Amino acid sequence: MRRLVNGSEAELADSGAVVEPLGDRLLVRTPEGTHTALVAKVGDQTLVSYRGRRFVVEPVRHSVGGGAASSGEVHAPMPGQITEVLVEVGATVEAGDKLLVLESMKTQQSLIAPVAGQVVRLAVSVGDQVQHDQMLALVEPLAQ
Repeated sequence: MRRLVNGSEAELADSGAVVEPLGDRLLVRTPEGTHTALVAKVGDQTLVSYRGRRFVVEPVRHSVGGGAASSGEVHAPMPGQITEVLVEVGATVEAGDKLLVLESMKTQQSLIAPVAGQVVRLAVSVGDQVQHDQMLALVEPLAQ
């Protein structure tokens, strides 16, 4: 099953771990030992804290036609705080260039340019608190 894990596409395979509910946590039994995990759903994202690490797991989105990615819009994938703004309005970027860094649940997630083009809007600054799906930046696609 393909998913985005902390912003990178990954193939998630069955590891053979046994997962059981344990109050507000999950009990995860593996050959390496037994540990607990915290899991929360925010929209279509699953936020996981396991063995001192935090993960944001979400479906892989493939843009078809006029979706947000092809429009150049960059939205917050989860609530959090902007910790870095790496571009300015007017900057020319390539698809995949890092624009912003969002921190949520002590996990930092890079937000990247969905298209090559010019940054025409930055709606946030370092330190801003943002909500899930809030538009953060707009990259105007290069004319073809």
